[in-house]
Amino acid sequence: MLNQIIDAGEGRVLEVVTAGNPSGRAFLFHHGGFGCAEGMAPLFRAAADSGVFLIGVTRGGYAGSTRRPGRRTSNYVQDTKVALDHFGVSEFVSFGWSSGGPAMVSDLQDERCVGGIGIASDAPRVSDDWENYLEKYPPGNSEDYSADAFDWDLEAAKYLHGKDLEGYFDLLLCPRDREIVRGEFAEELAEGIRIGMAPGLEGLLDDFESDADDWGIDLGAIKKPAALFQGNDDRFCAPAHGHFLHDNLGNAELILIEGQGHLSIMYDHADDMVTKALSYFNK
Repeated sequence: MLNQIIDAGEGRVLEVVTAGNPSGRAFLFHHGGFGCAEGMAPLFRAAADSGVFLIGVTRGGYAGSTRRPGRRTSNYVQDTKVALDHFGVSEFVSFGWSSGGPAMVSDLQDERCVGGIGIASDAPRVSDDWENYLEKYPPGNSEDYSADAFDWDLEAAKYLHGKDLEGYFDLLLCPRDREIVRGEFAEELAEGIRIGMAPGLEGLLDDFESDADDWGIDLGAIKKPAALFQGNDDRFCAPAHGHFLHDNLGNAELILIEGQGHLSIMYDHADDMVTKALSYFNK
């Protein structure tokens, strides 16, 4: 993977991580909260032999990307356009993990986007029926914890190592997620968090504010295909998020996977996500 800083205009820069040879066809990866484009390593590995140019975009306020105060889901596509134009991309599939999910949805507004892959994506939490979704599709843990109610020590996230992840995320980890943070990818996950959070908390706080707010997009009017990979045991973004997006996006498929959590779904099913994304290019 190659880390690059490109001019985003108006005195801003955008950090992108790429792999493969630049071409008109691309996969574009949006990382989760606490992270950075380098934190999308499982997807980079899964797509390495696809022949598709890979671009990871780091959101404003994380790692090397200049903060965009007040950014909202409706305008996340602006940074995507910067990356697409820079590399001359004419068609792409957008992937978004967790807080990167709203950015994926935003990308569906771009005429070059042929489809989206949501990975344990956040959903907006301002609709009148959101509480009904939470009641019907609650977090998969008996204590009914969710990321919205979790007591985060955000400053500590800047210093996490692999050995710290289990204690830090604790009750938000389902059994499969707990295996992930105890295993071979723990340090990879922690490194992505350290890099992303190095400039400070602003990028993460902007995510929290934007994700929960009105996205400013008519979800039902979006008819491009979107596959929503959701673990039924996700305790960061409960299944309610996936079900809400499925019911409200105009052309969405919900892929609900038994026993998967917020972290594990990326590591266990990246190959399936890439296969689904490749199918969008053939339509």
